[in-house]
Amino acid sequence: MNQEAISAFTRRITSGNKSEIITVLFDMIQVDLDDAIAGIKNHEQEEYMEALRHASEVLEHLQEALDFNYDISKDLYSLYDYAKRAIAKSMYTGREEGILDAKEVIDPLAEAFREVAENDDSGPLMENAQKIAAGITYGRNDVNEAVDGDGNRGFLA
Repeated sequence: MNQEAISAFTRRITSGNKSEIITVLFDMIQVDLDDAIAGIKNHEQEEYMEALRHASEVLEHLQEALDFNYDISKDLYSLYDYAKRAIAKSMYTGREEGILDAKEVIDPLAEAFREVAENDDSGPLMENAQKIAAGITYGRNDVNEAVDGDGNRGFLA
């Protein structure tokens, strides 16, 4: 995952509500799995291993965030566990079969959570995050971003 993608995900997390943050995590996994497939095809072992490790860590985070007071959490846990085992298979074999198996589980879940996020009108979780406006000025090859500099962000004691 390149720095630009990391920055985009960070912006989305800081401005997202609960549902949008879950959607971002699924998007991160999908990017990691695509990066891993590209790494395997290009024989870049270090790159695909790092992408698979990161995808597995994000899945672990999703598992830890489940609320088992709801029955669906048990099913989600099993699906996340299956995807993690499929990723581990690809890490061990160096083949994309496990990645494709993981994508078969992750892609429909990601789409389902995107639909949930579209209907979630709750406010962002991070209230004191910086506000970023893109497109105010343009550089030669990129969009410059302006950051709202109010001094009231972060932990309030």
